[in-house]
Amino acid sequence: MIVKAQTFKTTSKRSGRGGYDFSTASGRAKYLEKDGRAVGGVSTQNIVDNDRWAAEMDRTTAAAHLRGTVVGREYILSPSPEDRVLPEAMRDFALEWVGRCFPNAEAAVAIHIDSKERISLGKNPICHAHVYVNAVDLETGKKIVVSNSRVRDVHDIAQDMCRDRGMAEAERYYDKDAQKVVSVESRRTDAERNPQWYRRDPSRKSVVYDRSAARKGGIGRYEYDMAKSGKELEKTFVRRNLREAVNAAKQNGTQLGAELRKRGVTAAKAADGDFKYAKAGSGRFFKGRTLAPDLCKKALEPQLMQARALTLDPVKGQGLSL
Repeated sequence: MIVKAQTFKTTSKRSGRGGYDFSTASGRAKYLEKDGRAVGGVSTQNIVDNDRWAAEMDRTTAAAHLRGTVVGREYILSPSPEDRVLPEAMRDFALEWVGRCFPNAEAAVAIHIDSKERISLGKNPICHAHVYVNAVDLETGKKIVVSNSRVRDVHDIAQDMCRDRGMAEAERYYDKDAQKVVSVESRRTDAERNPQWYRRDPSRKSVVYDRSAARKGGIGRYEYDMAKSGKELEKTFVRRNLREAVNAAKQNGTQLGAELRKRGVTAAKAADGDFKYAKAGSGRFFKGRTLAPDLCKKALEPQLMQARALTLDPVKGQGLSL
């Protein structure tokens, strides 16, 4: 999986024929969705109104009053032609990837199949994903800093996911099998071109914070540090009480919605069909899959339906009611 990256700033404006204004998420959305090129529409993460995702990101950016000029970053995930990845599979891959790399960010995923360069060479176009990530960390309200190590991580995480799916992998920055740093010649970002980069020896990793295990649980380093210091973020509160509510509903056969209300959590259905949750009295919702992979609707619904903790929709016969 090739991972290309580009940064958009308040100065990212183009003029002339076909020019776009990329200084806002709304400007970038015009390109991503032009002429219906986004196959199946745009999917989002941490967005309330899926149809107006770009305007929502712009409001978040304006309210944060960020220092500097960066407003967002876009990552292009391109699989090997041999994998023949279909649009929906590419969408699922991109959503999982951004959830692991930027769990506290607003993000939008657009699937494109056009590829001018390959078509000009007489080759078939490749289905690929454009992942636009807003620059604001929703937990801290500060700018998301993409450090050298984080640039390496977003690339390597994509390769780990490819390995899990039996897809072709690109060369990693750190070879886990050989336990050694790999020198990578990259044509993608300024940061990746820097030959002085190296991946820190994993033996130096904190013995307290296991990043791999934490990410599987949907927990970022900042959230982990806050919890260790005795401060519970809204996201932590929602995740903890959601897990308690799910366990209680399964054991007692009670409604998940009722168990959540007992614990001060509000639940609703997101635009993309997932469940979303917020601390009572707060309008800040977190989708199930951004809290943890096993808390998305797809993972929860079979368990809760079996325990009759979700109510069947009498018309469609689907477990949707909280």
